[in-house]
Amino acid sequence: MLLPKKKINWKFMHINLLRKGQEQSKIVPIALDDKVNEFIDWYFENMVKGHYTDIGEYHQPMEMRNLIEKMAVWYELRYPDYEINRLMPTSSQENIKIDDVMFNSNGYINEQLDEDSDVRVLDWDEFYNAKTFINSLPWEERSLFQKPRYSHLVYVELDGSSAHLHLTSDGIVQESEGLDAYTHFKVKDKNLEGMHIEDVVQLLKENGIVLPSDNELEATINHAKKWAYQKEGILNCVMYRIIERGGNRIGPRRAFLFAKEFERNIDIPMIYGVDYSDPGLRQFINEYIKAGGSKNLICYVGYFFRASKKEKIDTVSMQKLIQSVHHDCVTKYTPEETELHQRMVNALASQIDTDEVKKEEVKQLRLQRKLEKSRNHSTGN
Repeated sequence: MLLPKKKINWKFMHINLLRKGQEQSKIVPIALDDKVNEFIDWYFENMVKGHYTDIGEYHQPMEMRNLIEKMAVWYELRYPDYEINRLMPTSSQENIKIDDVMFNSNGYINEQLDEDSDVRVLDWDEFYNAKTFINSLPWEERSLFQKPRYSHLVYVELDGSSAHLHLTSDGIVQESEGLDAYTHFKVKDKNLEGMHIEDVVQLLKENGIVLPSDNELEATINHAKKWAYQKEGILNCVMYRIIERGGNRIGPRRAFLFAKEFERNIDIPMIYGVDYSDPGLRQFINEYIKAGGSKNLICYVGYFFRASKKEKIDTVSMQKLIQSVHHDCVTKYTPEETELHQRMVNALASQIDTDEVKKEEVKQLRLQRKLEKSRNHSTGN
């Protein structure tokens, strides 16, 4: 319903290939721009076509693309390159912090507030948070991030029947009228109250009720699913654009933060983020694994160094990356990994010491019992 089946199967087969660890020597990568274009095509076919004038149909896809770009830029402003580099180092660090730029070195703030103002200790990323950004958008864009809202009144048939449901905005049946007669009492109105409209449709079908092709029940469900898919598609495309706009090192790292915050697939930034010249690659890998990433993931190598969209590039498994990528030219493990290893060694050593103490205590207890038994025997007790 949402996308042509061939496209869905092709895309997920490709992503599954990357997840299952079926490493290949060379592969044509899925271009991130193509993924954005695919969503814009879906948006036009499902949410625009037939709902706007010719002028609207021409402009709406561009407006959607502009919104995606706007949100990607917002995330760049919220996390500039030097802040990403501070969180997940990849090169030498600039001597600048976004908090200082926005709150301490801000001429307007310095003119209006004194040095001891509480604004000086604010965190910019928290200040310019997602809710604030979305609330700052015009209504047409802001509404796209709302949950799907179901129609209050939904008829089974457009003509010829008064059977209908009263729904909450979440799709829960508040009241059902006329379904008794419409279904010849196979389904009763009072039994539908409190059910979700999707469950009502399933119940009707289970009882052999054939719904008209143009019934409002399924049309309402489909619209809500499309609306939810649209929101997911916008967020995914923002993540793709963040990767592309940020380049081979900063892009994937910034997109990784975005993926965690907006519950996107953290595999995607990692798939596109392998650059062997990146001195912070091992730390990035560690952040991905700590966030629940898969060791079976297959990543593109040097996606940003292609000369054309059709150029084949190498792939590498996450397991191999963990085994082969070093922290620097001297040490394999990052300071964090070294500390964790040392903690593990200390814990094991402590456990061994504890076990040895227990063994010695047991040994002493047995000797004490033998001595007591020997004394008792000698005294005739």
